[in-house]
Amino acid sequence: MRIASMQVFQSGLDAMLDQQTRLFKTQLQLSTGKKFTSPADDPTAAAQVMGFNETLAITGQYQSNITAAKARLDLEDVALESAVNVLQRTRELTVRGLNDSLGAEGRRAVAQEVRQLMDEMQAVANMQDGNGDYMFAGYRVQSAPFSNNGAGTFSYAGDQGQRQLQIGPGRQVADSDSGLDVFMKVADPAGGYQDVFSMLYGLATDLEANAPQLASLGEIDNAMEHMLQVRARVGARLNTIDDQEQANNYLEIQISSVRSTVEDIDIADVYSRLQQQTLVLQAAQQAFAKVEGMSLFNYLR
Repeated sequence: MRIASMQVFQSGLDAMLDQQTRLFKTQLQLSTGKKFTSPADDPTAAAQVMGFNETLAITGQYQSNITAAKARLDLEDVALESAVNVLQRTRELTVRGLNDSLGAEGRRAVAQEVRQLMDEMQAVANMQDGNGDYMFAGYRVQSAPFSNNGAGTFSYAGDQGQRQLQIGPGRQVADSDSGLDVFMKVADPAGGYQDVFSMLYGLATDLEANAPQLASLGEIDNAMEHMLQVRARVGARLNTIDDQEQANNYLEIQISSVRSTVEDIDIADVYSRLQQQTLVLQAAQQAFAKVEGMSLFNYLR
């Protein structure tokens, strides 16, 4: 009889403790909002969640690269717009300088403004981004890429490097253009190349000598066309970035949704289960209390 009583006692205790464990796990799910708190609870689901998290982390890095690339390319677009404006104003001054009614003194005044525009163009070419890096220096971003000796010789100290940023699976984009390609390799009417600074310097020199050349208009038009082509390429890269950013956003939403179905609880379902388990535990506790109070002497009269 003692053995039977002990078995009943232990069985009741085990049932109550088991129900307490289940209730605690349900309470933990409600407090964390997760179906499992340890990979051991559901190894398969935990492995899936790890995979989702890794993909989201990689996609997040793509989005960070996109933000950096957009900032640089937007700034380059502003610089190129300024360069086109300089050239447009230079063309207007050239037309004025070619007017036969304008005398030597008037052409010297025009030349003075052209030299100011030349300095403005060099300032644009030496533009820095928010980190202090020179936009058109290639990889040599710590030093100003363009300089001149004051006598018509202009030098480029950068290189032709273009930083490629990964913005999606298998997709990279250049976040800049080298100053050599933008400002130093402008096609001239003769089929060769000249730099935009020397072109402006030569125009100012001719005006100061009261001998402007009609060919200057063709040079300026070529330089403007060149800058517009570079700007169009920048715009195409920005469009590519926008498209990839949308694709990355969609992927993040999809993965987050699938991950949620794997690891997040249904609050209403878990709360209902909590209530049921609480009732079962209370019943088990009451039954155990009765068993614990039972004794053979209670039945002897």
